[in-house]
Amino acid sequence: MKLKNTLLILLMLFALQGCKKAEFLDKKPNTKLVVPETLADMKAILDNLDVMNGCSPGLPVLSADEYFYPALSDWNSASTATERNAYIWAKDIYVGTQIIGDWNKPYGAIFYANVVLDQWNKLPTDQKNSPTGQFVKGFALFHRAYNSYELLQTFSVAYDPATAGSDLGIPLRLSSDINDRQPRASVQQSYQQVILDLENAEALLAGTPFPEKNRNRPCSASLNALEARVYLSMRNYPKAQDAAKKSLALYNKLVDYNSLDQNSDFPFGFDYLNIFLEVLCLKSSSIYNNTVMGFNAGLPTEQSLIDLYESNDLRRTIFFSVYQGNFYLKAGYVFNGFFFTGLAVDEVYLINAECLARKGDLDNALKFLNQLLEKRYVTGKYVAFQSTSKQEVIDKILLERRKELVWRGLRWSDIKRLNKEGSNITLTRNLGGQTYTLPPNDPRYALPIPDDEIALSGIQQNPR
Repeated sequence: MKLKNTLLILLMLFALQGCKKAEFLDKKPNTKLVVPETLADMKAILDNLDVMNGCSPGLPVLSADEYFYPALSDWNSASTATERNAYIWAKDIYVGTQIIGDWNKPYGAIFYANVVLDQWNKLPTDQKNSPTGQFVKGFALFHRAYNSYELLQTFSVAYDPATAGSDLGIPLRLSSDINDRQPRASVQQSYQQVILDLENAEALLAGTPFPEKNRNRPCSASLNALEARVYLSMRNYPKAQDAAKKSLALYNKLVDYNSLDQNSDFPFGFDYLNIFLEVLCLKSSSIYNNTVMGFNAGLPTEQSLIDLYESNDLRRTIFFSVYQGNFYLKAGYVFNGFFFTGLAVDEVYLINAECLARKGDLDNALKFLNQLLEKRYVTGKYVAFQSTSKQEVIDKILLERRKELVWRGLRWSDIKRLNKEGSNITLTRNLGGQTYTLPPNDPRYALPIPDDEIALSGIQQNPR
């Protein structure tokens, strides 16, 4: 019999129905609150791929500039009002719909991480100090940090040191007690907690070998990669470069795209059990996948983005297929029916290169950039990029970042960050003869919190 207990009810409250339950849940046939009692139980929770690794928000993808609706009729046929409204950056994107996975799924993963952390604190000291005990706590902290960070990218404005102390962040859930209601912390406090969790996890996971399999589990290389991503979004380029450097020192394998089948719809492998070499950590999102994403289904990619790829750039044919004149995304790095939002070596190369360029170390910045791009072009056709202009090098790295990390759920965060740098990126949609725009640093870059969460918790909504 499936276990029917309080923990399963909590699972339902977090809108995680349909996900595979952690293995230990089916082994506790009683009606009391079931909690993990052993390190094996705790690891089973954290190894639950659907709940812990398949929960990235989809709204940032819907709101960014990587796809388009070919016609008004296509937009009208979108399966939910949320998908339609996020596309045009409407002030009320939910309009009474119950599509709230962007909020509930990450917080569901945070809840389970907190269940593990709370029960870990009750273990005997010898179990806590064991290699498995240290790993389990670091694993839980990694998940809490990762999902808190993704919530910040979705529901808060870009990090700005001048205003981060007063800008609205997210409620910081540091306990599995669902009665512990927290107001929204500031953006500064929210980032500080993410970094604290990562620093604590780094100490616990020090020396953890890179997993050839089970890449849902963190190791030092993937943890440093996440730190680099977090610091990059804060525009703390020295710390982002330091973290990227540490990650690459531990694992830096790149795949030559010449070795991939350009004609395959699954150039990186058929499913998530076939882990692509460059993947550091599995993460994906199923939210809105049927409409926006999907192999040769969903919506076409913006032609202006496609035009950025040169004729000898293999990414144009590896990433996309053509149907009726439009370019559609193929299966990504880790195809499980969802789109990949995890950590990978190519992203770390680009973070490292950008940060080196921003501090004026152009020779090393170009070294890392050219090492990556040499693996992306037809053999013998790539001409190494060279420049003595700091701005030219930064611009080139940012261009390649957009081309390389397409459809990874990162573009929304990049736009927010770069507009704080003065890039003045204005997003524009043309739909049914009407033009919609999203100016730089607009309040709508902090997407609205679902209405039912506002009603339930009383937390402050984002200004629109």
